[in-house]
Amino acid sequence: MKIIKSYGERVEYDPDKIRHSLERTGASKELIEHVIERVSRKVKEGMTTRRLYTIVRRELRRAAKGIAFRYNLRDALLKLGPAGYKFEKYVSSVLNAYQYEAAVPKNDYHGICVNHEVDVVASKEDRTVMIEAKFRNNFSDSVNLRDTMATWARWIDLSDGAKAGKCPRFDELWIVTNGRFSDRSLQYGLCKGIHMVGWSTKESLSRLVDHASLYPITILDDLKPWEVNRFSDRNIMLCREIVGRRPDNLANRLGLPKERVKEIIANCQAAIQEKP
Repeated sequence: MKIIKSYGERVEYDPDKIRHSLERTGASKELIEHVIERVSRKVKEGMTTRRLYTIVRRELRRAAKGIAFRYNLRDALLKLGPAGYKFEKYVSSVLNAYQYEAAVPKNDYHGICVNHEVDVVASKEDRTVMIEAKFRNNFSDSVNLRDTMATWARWIDLSDGAKAGKCPRFDELWIVTNGRFSDRSLQYGLCKGIHMVGWSTKESLSRLVDHASLYPITILDDLKPWEVNRFSDRNIMLCREIVGRRPDNLANRLGLPKERVKEIIANCQAAIQEKP
């Protein structure tokens, strides 16, 4: 049976792909097989992968709401757009959870030739990392060779600027994206010693998130865009930063009704802690 991918390609329906994506969420084997059995009954010739994804999520929500939230990670990252600033804040929050001192710089850095905007700066154990956060608004978009070469050129200019005393020294260069790297982009980056963190690279963004339950607040699919902005404006980007807070204090800080904040806290609790 053929289904249609987001860019129009027709491929054979493969339940193993659903199985692998559900394994990422920490779902039990029993739950995974239960969901696949129910989903497979509803698959039809010519169904889009987007529609298939919706059916999987609906079946998950019936069985385990927290697992359904975790399954929503890729869409949750897209909701940090359409510009990349919220994604930069989210990357900073993830690194802080891994014991880095990370922040989105307010000012440009001076290279030997020109000034450069740096998306995220992170420090740990006397090493400072320059991070280029490449947000993508579509699953099929990739970070191409030109993007990676441009990032490397900025790194070289800032490294020369540091030698001249014009800016701090960066010891490492990372590129982090919610999308994918093209083959040539990945080859070039690894050759240059760039730490390449994408959706499906060896050091994948999804693994970093799942390993420490660093889910963005946008994993809650009923969160309104203006509510996301409230959290972002107050530098609260992770569900784990919400869990355990007093609802009245958080409601006052966000300017949201207390009952709504209680609901958000409960959903974040489920996303982080619910067992399949």
